[in-house]
Amino acid sequence: MKEPKNTIDLEKYLITDLKSDEDIKLYLNASLKDYLDDGDFNSFYRTLEIVIKAKDSVSGFAKKIGMSRTHLYSLFKNEKEPKFSTIIKIFHELGYDIEVA
Repeated sequence: MKEPKNTIDLEKYLITDLKSDEDIKLYLNASLKDYLDDGDFNSFYRTLEIVIKAKDSVSGFAKKIGMSRTHLYSLFKNEKEPKFSTIIKIFHELGYDIEVA
């Protein structure tokens, strides 16, 4: 299928647009709230992938949290279900905490 003219790749746009920690926090919080409302974990994990790509490479980030790049991508693609401890590791490496408001 031919791409329509004047279209943008949303993922690339988000990755380049998420510059400040404040923008990233707002994006993560909105996605987490959506997940709590609709239960769409895949959408939430997609947000984590975009944030990781905005801050680092997936390979570099995976090394920092002691996980293979392949395993991290399998989580992004919803091929594996992450443990809560994995989500905490990701948030901590990104420099954020999860808290109940």
